[in-house]
Amino acid sequence: MTDAVNPKRAERNPTAGGSAARTAGAGQRRSRKRGTVNKDVIMGIASSMFRERGYDRTSLEDIASALSITKPSLYYHFSSKEDILLECISRGYILFQQKIADRDDVRLPGRERVRVFLEAYVDLIQDNVLSMIVADERVMSDAGKVKSRNYKRMINRDLQDRLEAGQRDGSLAFDDIKIVAYGIFGMVNWMTHWQSGALDIPPAAVSDQFVKMIFDGIGAPRA
Repeated sequence: MTDAVNPKRAERNPTAGGSAARTAGAGQRRSRKRGTVNKDVIMGIASSMFRERGYDRTSLEDIASALSITKPSLYYHFSSKEDILLECISRGYILFQQKIADRDDVRLPGRERVRVFLEAYVDLIQDNVLSMIVADERVMSDAGKVKSRNYKRMINRDLQDRLEAGQRDGSLAFDDIKIVAYGIFGMVNWMTHWQSGALDIPPAAVSDQFVKMIFDGIGAPRA
């Protein structure tokens, strides 16, 4: 998984992103009861705002405003904006591993284990749970970059292990495993740059089509 495929979300229209984040925040303010703001709630709002506006265009004040709390209240849960981002990445990775574990079996052919990986990854990217894993590291501190890259490295290694298993058992065929892995991540990670609601199909259908393209390509069968 490379940084090159993760350009800044901030390059998108900030007005549209800000509007979406404000709308989400307004909805949260109407429904949230006093005392219900916790780390999970903060991360949910923050990750949506980071994705829509861009991390560097979202301030702690923006997050606090969307939550109808004061900025000092955020410091009760997090030490900084980067702390929120890194916690989102960590939590996303944990949920990703749990989602895979629920369906994985080392006795499956490598191709099927890659399918389990891809379906879990695509689903969580769409749900905004894992979208921060592809956050632009150029806006992070040196310590933040190290932590972020460690999670990317573990996910990359997991995929490559499954690809290698498929190559060994004959269920997959390819020349360069790194090119295959980078190509898969490059395609799937770009979903974080899609406009919200751009596709009028269920998330599961998106996952199915990605998996089909990766395994079968888009060329028509030859007669």
